[in-house]
Amino acid sequence: MKYIKSYILLALMVLAVTGCKQEDLKDDVNALKDRVTLLEEQVKLLNENIAFFSKVLVRQTVDNGDGTFTEVPAYSISEVLVNDGTTFTAKFNDGNVLTLRIGSKGTVTTPQLGVNPETGKWMLNGSDTPYNAVGADSSVDGDKPEFNIALDNSTRQYYWQVRFGDSERWDPVTDAEGNKVVYVTEVDGELAKDNLFKDAKVEENEFVLTYYTNGDGQDPTNEVRIPIISDLSCVINVPEKDMADGYWEIGAAGASAEVEIKGDHWFVIAPHGWEASISETDGKATLTVKKSATASAGLKSRATANNTDEVVVQVNKGMYWAVAKVKVREAVTSYYSQVYSQGGDITVGNVTINKATYPDGKLLSTKNATITKGGVYFIPQGVDAVISSTSFKKLVLISDNPKGEPVTVDNTDKFNVTGIAGEFIAQNVIFKKESNPFMQIDATGITLKNLVLDGCKVIIGSGKHFLNAFKGDDNSIGNIYLKGNRFAFNQTTAYAASRLFNLSGSTGSGENKVVYNRNLSADVSIINNVFYSTMTNDYSINGNILVLTTDGTDGIYSEKNTITIENNTFINFLCGSQPMIRGNIRGTVIFRNLLLWSNTNDEKANTSYLLNVHSATPSVVTFENLLKFDKGKDIPTNYWNGTIPSGYTQTKVEAASSDPFDVSAGATFDLENGVFIPTAEYANYGAQQR
Repeated sequence: MKYIKSYILLALMVLAVTGCKQEDLKDDVNALKDRVTLLEEQVKLLNENIAFFSKVLVRQTVDNGDGTFTEVPAYSISEVLVNDGTTFTAKFNDGNVLTLRIGSKGTVTTPQLGVNPETGKWMLNGSDTPYNAVGADSSVDGDKPEFNIALDNSTRQYYWQVRFGDSERWDPVTDAEGNKVVYVTEVDGELAKDNLFKDAKVEENEFVLTYYTNGDGQDPTNEVRIPIISDLSCVINVPEKDMADGYWEIGAAGASAEVEIKGDHWFVIAPHGWEASISETDGKATLTVKKSATASAGLKSRATANNTDEVVVQVNKGMYWAVAKVKVREAVTSYYSQVYSQGGDITVGNVTINKATYPDGKLLSTKNATITKGGVYFIPQGVDAVISSTSFKKLVLISDNPKGEPVTVDNTDKFNVTGIAGEFIAQNVIFKKESNPFMQIDATGITLKNLVLDGCKVIIGSGKHFLNAFKGDDNSIGNIYLKGNRFAFNQTTAYAASRLFNLSGSTGSGENKVVYNRNLSADVSIINNVFYSTMTNDYSINGNILVLTTDGTDGIYSEKNTITIENNTFINFLCGSQPMIRGNIRGTVIFRNLLLWSNTNDEKANTSYLLNVHSATPSVVTFENLLKFDKGKDIPTNYWNGTIPSGYTQTKVEAASSDPFDVSAGATFDLENGVFIPTAEYANYGAQQR
């Protein structure tokens, strides 16, 4: 078998949005809806074209065995499904069906994506990125970019975003001066169009693509050809139940999957530490993968794979090849208590748990399920833990299930933080009872080093709070990190007020009334959570995330810290009488990818607000990708409440053109379990809990 090495052509690629017919902009709501839909459609087309273009550009060098080499496409096309001169849909020999659309030239500003021939890194607008464009061998294609647009409501303009992988965050595309690249410009009342590709056509048994080298619709051009071979294909069909997060999870005994193979010869490459083989029975091919006892790599072939997680199957037809790949990893079978006892690390939110830093961990059981004091507790599936004493200094609660399945904890009363450098950390825990509040710092001299919830569910009573800390000291909390949680508010009356973090309050009345507004020097990360009213009626929450002051005195948020409110979904959670964040905010505040939904008609619910900084000047405030939908009465959501700092203007959160949680359009709206998955149109907004 000849050794094969693949790489991406080192040609400067300037990827641009393909054109499509567009309507004149009008100053009415319908025109705005059409524009948003058009932007989404063009971004979709851009990413489809990138996927198609990246596939076509991959090349392999075949060693002919006589000292010469032949360069051939790494992929071929099995069948052209659509060919109308401007739209081409092709089924590639790895089973992927991709579409390419040819547009027309215009003046839109688009990301310029290229490859640095010296470093092999993707280049974005002339600068190197840290991402590989060129694979090391036939088992590696490099990182594929994906583009998106986001509306910055402070400027009312759309900007480009990019990421290099599904797990990466969206980052702004910037030009050489560091300015965000605007998505679109106006040309004679028409949305501008652009062009990358000059021509695409089928010539006999080849698909021929001609593109403008500089992406400006002008010569010079480059041409790439890819063969059309109907009897060459390679597809790996891994059962969906065996896939998780894009990986084929392999147990100790190994795993098998059917492989569709058409061609002359095949071979399989396994990453280091794995074994892979293909067997044929009754005309069917089966791929078997398992961990290797000898840590060898590459069966049935002299080729070796230097990647760490991909199994690659290749089939040839003459000099052309079909390639199929699947990422593999060991199925998680070690329970967290085992990882801990063996000295391993467990990450909960932004905190690492291990024996060195959190000693004396305990595994609960059905016979020993009561927690009487602080400590580190691993809770197995099926064990209903009970907390008999809710006063603690350090309390760590972790579901022992390696798949992250939640466990139930009976929190008999509110949690009272005691001592100095206390911690409350929980992962994949459902707290059964609502308390008033859920947790409190009820005296001075108490500090909470870490308050971390990761994948938990908390029930909050009507008109109650998650944390009261106004009776404590200034800066009594060191780290607040909430990720992937569900906060269920059991509203029994309409528009009852609840605060997540309440650091402003009072004691006494009349002449004896004492008001407390606490300062805070801690990063606050509220990421990928759902906040919702559990009621099937329209009882909304008059809610807030963080309140440091209500009268403008004290309540200072440090200029050194950052509040991040990102990828959260709010269901009937309205910030009316108090904004979502309130205090003398001197630090950085980020509102990003939020989805706000309501169906209330309550007369008290009129306007909602995101931020009140009082007389302070914040370091940076970001409002990005914010969307709302009111199924009941229209409730405007303003960015600012109170004094607007210099350099900012009052803006309203944009309203969605259709219901993001329209069940008939494929959405999930489950009040009982707190599961809210929007339609595909709004998939990038709100919590990414699936």
